[in-house]
Amino acid sequence: MTTNLPKLSPRAQRALDVLADGGQFVCRLERNNHTGREQFAYRLLKGGQVVRGVGMAAFYEIKDKFLTICENNTSVSTYYKLRKEA
Repeated sequence: MTTNLPKLSPRAQRALDVLADGGQFVCRLERNNHTGREQFAYRLLKGGQVVRGVGMAAFYEIKDKFLTICENNTSVSTYYKLRKEA
C-alpha cells in the first residue's frame, strides 16, 4: 500500500498520534530557571501536560502539512492543532 505521506521520524509520528488524540502544540515564552533568560519553547501538550521528548524538531517536521493555528492564542503563546481533512 502506497501513501502520499512523507517519511516521518519516530518523534514526529508520536506527535501526530498525540495530536490525533486531542493534543496540541504550543510555542510560548518561558523563563529558564537556571539562567533566568526568557525564550520561546515548543511543547506538545496532552490534557494540559507536557509530553516529554517531543519538541521543536518534530513541530517543524509536521507543521506545514498537518497543523493549523488554534483560536485561543495570546501575545506570548501560539497554539496549534491537527488540521481537519476537507
